[in-house]
Amino acid sequence: MSVMATSNSVPGTGGQKNSRMRSGSGPMNAANKIENIERFHHSLDRAGADPEFLDRFYRSLMARSRRIQKIFEGIDMARLKRALRSSLRAMVLAADDVPGAEDELRALGRRHRKFALQPEHFDLWKGSLLKTVAECDPKFDDELQQIWADVIGAGIEIIRDGMQPRPGQDRLNASAAGR
Repeated sequence: MSVMATSNSVPGTGGQKNSRMRSGSGPMNAANKIENIERFHHSLDRAGADPEFLDRFYRSLMARSRRIQKIFEGIDMARLKRALRSSLRAMVLAADDVPGAEDELRALGRRHRKFALQPEHFDLWKGSLLKTVAECDPKFDDELQQIWADVIGAGIEIIRDGMQPRPGQDRLNASAAGR
């Protein structure tokens, strides 16, 4: 979805929350935010229309890290692709301040704890995603790259937050699951 070959060169990864999604060098006003979220949606639709989009993404991601390859060994790729689509939609809903979207991303973070992911794994994921969008969206440009980086960066921060152990919450979730 982006032109970036490495995640370290991806702009907009400063861990900004949804309300701080950026446009260029400063905070967005409400009109710019709405326009940028629309542009993200359209870009995702164009990239997602490429039948190779998800396969390209996962090939790119796996090529970046043997650790990532091991995490995905034996996983149902069709299910994983559906989960990726859902995650991207949740990220844009969170960027649009839709109620419940951040909770969904935090729950995704809780589910990902078992993989013992490190911060650099998220950078690899983001870099692969941006690279794949750039390859699959014929209208991808520097502005869209920044929009993608902002939306995805904010979503990743929410997921990371969900991965953090919450002493009381985790015990309650475990006991509720045992009922």
